[in-house]
Amino acid sequence: MKKIYSILILFSFTVFFVAGVLRSNGYVGATEKDGGTGCNCHNYSPSNQVNAWIEGPDSVLVGTSANYKLYITGGPKIRGGFNLASLNGKVAPFDGFTKLMQYVPNDSQLTHSSPQNFSDKDTIFWNFIYRAPSNTGFDTVYSVVNSTNGNGIADGNDRWNFGRKFIVKIYNNPVSVESENSIVDNFILHQNYPNPFSANGGSISGGNPTTTIKYSIPSVGEGLAFPVEVTLKVYDITGREVASLVNERQAPGNYEVKFSPGSLGNGRNLPSGVYIYKLESGNYKAVRKLILLK
Repeated sequence: MKKIYSILILFSFTVFFVAGVLRSNGYVGATEKDGGTGCNCHNYSPSNQVNAWIEGPDSVLVGTSANYKLYITGGPKIRGGFNLASLNGKVAPFDGFTKLMQYVPNDSQLTHSSPQNFSDKDTIFWNFIYRAPSNTGFDTVYSVVNSTNGNGIADGNDRWNFGRKFIVKIYNNPVSVESENSIVDNFILHQNYPNPFSANGGSISGGNPTTTIKYSIPSVGEGLAFPVEVTLKVYDITGREVASLVNERQAPGNYEVKFSPGSLGNGRNLPSGVYIYKLESGNYKAVRKLILLK
């Protein structure tokens, strides 16, 4: 009987110790990449009260690195933590707020060095580095985050959720890409900001129901006659046009357009989801994704 009690005490201490490490020093193996069950030490099920997303380049040259940010908002918003993993590439710390921990051999994943305080901030983020694999194609970055009540106990009052999967295109031989279409290289269509954004003034965009789209028109280019015809339109995932933001001739320069679904006659009832915005001018066409949350 004494031996059984000793085993139970040792087991209880081990569970307590592991739970403490998960809270204080991060955790790995919890993302959807590994079929992980998330932060179930905080709560059994994910919560849509918590939102997490990654921002950074959507394409990376093979074998090179780029800087990214993982954002989190919602939940109790006292302290937050995360686990992040790449399917084919590698992730690495950008600063002392993140660190690598090995989940299985040859699979190091990123997590927080210590939970981050929300303080009076609505959204917190961590910087990290993504390194592309040596093969072209597409890669996926997975994440899981928690938003806790800060009482130091992993309990059902905390909230967690899986972050949106971030897709990265891995490309090669950028010189040949430029030579195939030199005109396109002189145009620039930027990622909208903020992204995601909330059409009802929600917390994702800090109460701002608008997102900004920036683009540039070159001052020189073969076959260009200035000013040029420019169109910038927004489509839903079925290809249906939901907004025409620009449809006019424009001179060379940098431009920005504000997209506010609530100010559009047909945009008031836009549902949450992924939308596509497309810039066209002559032979140049470019598309990017934006995410609307309500």
